[in-house]
Amino acid sequence: MTDKKKVEWKIVQGYYLLGGGQEELCYEFKVSKGHPDFELIKVDSVCWTFYQAEDILTPIPAIIRVNRVFSEQNAVRLKLQKEAKRGYPILPIIKLIEEFDMELLGYMYAAHSRFQRELNSLSGSGTSENDWSKVALPEGKFKVYCDVHRMYKSGKNISAIARDKGISRQTVRRYLKMNVHEFLEYVAGSSIKVHQHEILEYLYEDHTIPTNRLYKIMKEKYKEELKISKRQFERYIKKLREEYKIYK
Repeated sequence: MTDKKKVEWKIVQGYYLLGGGQEELCYEFKVSKGHPDFELIKVDSVCWTFYQAEDILTPIPAIIRVNRVFSEQNAVRLKLQKEAKRGYPILPIIKLIEEFDMELLGYMYAAHSRFQRELNSLSGSGTSENDWSKVALPEGKFKVYCDVHRMYKSGKNISAIARDKGISRQTVRRYLKMNVHEFLEYVAGSSIKVHQHEILEYLYEDHTIPTNRLYKIMKEKYKEELKISKRQFERYIKKLREEYKIYK
C-alpha cells in the first residue's frame, strides 16, 4: 500500500552570507509544514536562521542563501534519520527575507574588508607569539583544517584527503591531531600575518623598498620564527601592495 502521507518537513541546503562574503561550506536546515514560509522557500531565497560552524551550534542570528530544497519524502526521511543518529538537531529556518537588499550586502562586504585591514593593523602591535586570539585567522587555511576533519569523519583516508586538498599526508595527520585551540596557536606561531603590521610600516616608510631587502630584514630579525620561503614572501608582499595600494 502506497504511503500517501504528506511531507511534514522540507530540508534546505544553504550558504551563510557573512560580512566577509559567502562561506564555502554548505549546511542543512529544516522548515516544518506549519511554517508560514513552507511553500515560499526556493533556490536562491535568503532566510534567517542561526549560525553554526561544523558541529558547533550557536544562538547567533545569521542569514543564508538557499542552494537546494529537498521536499521528496524519502530524501527528507533519510536526512532526519541522520539527524537523530548524530545527536544534535538540524537548525531551523526562522524567516524568509522577501525583499533582500543585495546592494546592502555588497556594502557590508566592503565595510568588512576595511575592518579586516584595521584589525590586522591593530593586532600586529604588541601581539605575543602565542596570543592567537589577536591574530587575524587565514580563512583559506582554516577552511582546509575544517575540510580535513569533515572528510576524515566521513570515512576518507589520509591519502585521499591529501590528494583532494593538495597538501601532504604529514599535514593531514598534523591537522587531525589538533583541536581548534591548538590549530589557532599553530597558525599564530607560524603565519607571516603575525608580522603584517611591521611589514606595512616598512612599505609605507619606503614604497620602493625591494622585496629581497625586506625579506632579509625580517629573516635576520626573526630568524627561524619566520617560517616562510622567499617565494612565498614575494607573493605575500605583492598581495599586500595590491590590497593597500602601496605601489613602487
